[in-house]
Amino acid sequence: MVTLRMGSLYETDAQAGLSTLMQDTILKGTTTRTSEQIALELESMGTRLSSSADREFGSLTMQSTSESLYESLSILFDVMTNATFPEDAVSLQKNLQMRNILLRNDQPLYRAVDLMVEAHYGDHPFHKSRLGYPETIETMTRENLAEFYRKVYVPNNMVVTAVGNFDEDAFISAVTGTLGGMPERMAPVKVSGERVESTSPVEKTEERDTAACWYALGWPSASLTDTDYYAMEVLNSITGGSMNSRLFVAIREKRGLAYQVSSFVNARLESGIYVAYIGTRPESYEESKRVLIEEVHRMAREKATDEEITSAKSFLKGMNIMEQESNAGQASRYGHFEILGVGYDFGDRYNKGIDRISANDILTAGKTYLLKPYSLGGVLAK
Repeated sequence: MVTLRMGSLYETDAQAGLSTLMQDTILKGTTTRTSEQIALELESMGTRLSSSADREFGSLTMQSTSESLYESLSILFDVMTNATFPEDAVSLQKNLQMRNILLRNDQPLYRAVDLMVEAHYGDHPFHKSRLGYPETIETMTRENLAEFYRKVYVPNNMVVTAVGNFDEDAFISAVTGTLGGMPERMAPVKVSGERVESTSPVEKTEERDTAACWYALGWPSASLTDTDYYAMEVLNSITGGSMNSRLFVAIREKRGLAYQVSSFVNARLESGIYVAYIGTRPESYEESKRVLIEEVHRMAREKATDEEITSAKSFLKGMNIMEQESNAGQASRYGHFEILGVGYDFGDRYNKGIDRISANDILTAGKTYLLKPYSLGGVLAK
């Protein structure tokens, strides 16, 4: 796997969606292979090659057999150094991406989360959709993709990770022998923009002809390097991470106010966010919102029980182990954490960090983040 800095954090508002478009087009041809040749060669070896982009990084992921490793690597290196972004492929991918944007906007929950993110982040680069917007994608050209590609795919902006049955020295030699000759250039620079904390809740809503109201509330949260990171992981598991979570019990089981209710926390390297979301009947909107906020605030006012903490820790540690069961999962996590600067072994240290969390740690984290004004995004019934 090759992990590189790119994504919303490195795109201006006018470039929103550029990383996703570049990554989705990067396999469409090189100076030595057409997209059809790439696909046929990979298929003949049983190799999979995929690409993706997120808010802080993107990746090229290759899965191959030991026998075809180095033949497969030659194609990966070709893509990394010689991608051409053919005009017809760019045009087609632009249309697909704009369609995906519209499809996402048609989903009330996804639209609610996107509106909340816009309300929460303000001028910070994270306010943008990973996919971009129809108006930004429409104006992008092959030259835009090629220029961004030359900035991103440089040796000082990449981490190469590999997990599996192979000769380590031979693999390192293959990587350095090809990628070591790439010219070093200035790596992508984060786009300026800060999230300014509001003194009161910020809400962005849309009305639609729909039978339900979907909305998401967001609060600031810890980043990957904050001391409260592990406490917020446990806190989230208690509030909305399972069928026995506080939000599920209080809002759905006890009161019947929701079709769906849950929460998640995204730490990232900077400006983390804690999110609780819900789908409810229009007549239950105000009450469900009140109860949800009360339950979130409880985490800042009352200590979690020993039983809740033990259950949350077991769940989180189990999920961490499961994510590392495959070679691809391990390689992905190593690259992800290394490119973000927290160390490739961050995932290996995760369970120990979770084990150290106490009821006081969770209460402190709740007081630090969850009593601040929330941001709300909603798709509400007319």
